[in-house]
Amino acid sequence: MINEDHKKYSVEEFVAKFKLEPCVAELLKFIEKDNEMIKDLLINKYLQIPLSSKEEEDIREYFINNSVFSAATLANPATSVVTEFLYDPKASSPIDKYFFASKGGKAIHSRLIRVEENLHSLIEECLKNNKKVLVANLGGGLGRDIINVFAKYYKDNDSIKALNLDKDKNASKRGQRMAEAKGVLNKIDYVEGSFTRFKPKEKFDIILLVGVLCSLPPETCVWILNKIKPMLNKEGFIMASNATPQMLKEDPFTYMIMNIMGWSLIFKNEDELRAIFAKSGLKWQRSFTDDYGFHRMAIGTKNKSLFNHF
Repeated sequence: MINEDHKKYSVEEFVAKFKLEPCVAELLKFIEKDNEMIKDLLINKYLQIPLSSKEEEDIREYFINNSVFSAATLANPATSVVTEFLYDPKASSPIDKYFFASKGGKAIHSRLIRVEENLHSLIEECLKNNKKVLVANLGGGLGRDIINVFAKYYKDNDSIKALNLDKDKNASKRGQRMAEAKGVLNKIDYVEGSFTRFKPKEKFDIILLVGVLCSLPPETCVWILNKIKPMLNKEGFIMASNATPQMLKEDPFTYMIMNIMGWSLIFKNEDELRAIFAKSGLKWQRSFTDDYGFHRMAIGTKNKSLFNHF
């Protein structure tokens, strides 16, 4: 327990003592004016003072009633609905604005940018040896990363194609509308279903697995990578991401709220990701992070190192 003497903190004292971000103070001050009990419960939760099941439910109900993002997270914690709110912020409520202003929210958007940069690099690497490149985005939601890269670099290149696979039918429909608006729908095949049971007609040069492993224990991550590895061409690349312990260290308050909403992660550092790749029979090539270090994206292959120049 962080607060063994059960001291009751003001918002200012609480934020200062635990060196939290200014947006935490803004959020708590808003909630305090609206419902002081919820503010106190949030602080107690952070201080690891046990809450009753009713108190936990009171917090959830408050956030659901006052935040579109919170309601979407509780309803669909494992789908792209959550991240899509952070990719395209149009918040009106103070609680939703908090999520966008938090380091955790900014890191999600930064992850998208870094994935797009590195996807472009991988496609260019593949084009050195292949006339055509086929990308798979497994559990890809709308496929925003592929859409953006294709629209920016390959709109007129018929040799670059992708398959976006997700079990969420609504995400696929929204992705198709987005791809059509950006003029690349003809380059992306949207498929609804589970990638662990998917049998592709041809192998892929690049497989993206972004945000899929974050909530899973290492042994399940190994099982998934072993499932999708046969889909990869002999000299293909797998890019897989996972949340890092840095998220919990740098933005614990946001993660606490997200956890209450059902968004639970199993943080893994670089060594743990390397071990997962090794147990999956993948050769670690390199990795990169978002600007905050909250997400590490690892790149692996079936073959010897192809990144000696990095």
